[in-house]
Amino acid sequence: MTRRHGLMGPNAIRITALVLAVGMASTVGAPYLIQAGVPLLGVVALSALVFAVPLVAILRSEKSRR
Repeated sequence: MTRRHGLMGPNAIRITALVLAVGMASTVGAPYLIQAGVPLLGVVALSALVFAVPLVAILRSEKSRR
């Protein structure tokens, strides 16, 4: 069985890229977000999401190789 778009479809790739871009920007700007009044829990959750997305993609690709 061959896959036309690889492991993820084009929409999934766009969503992943958007999550990573927003998350990276918020992680770099975390001190400024906290200073501006964004709750710490929100900043931590967004940072955790940024770290989780690549890990899930790696685990998913390893699972599909088996």
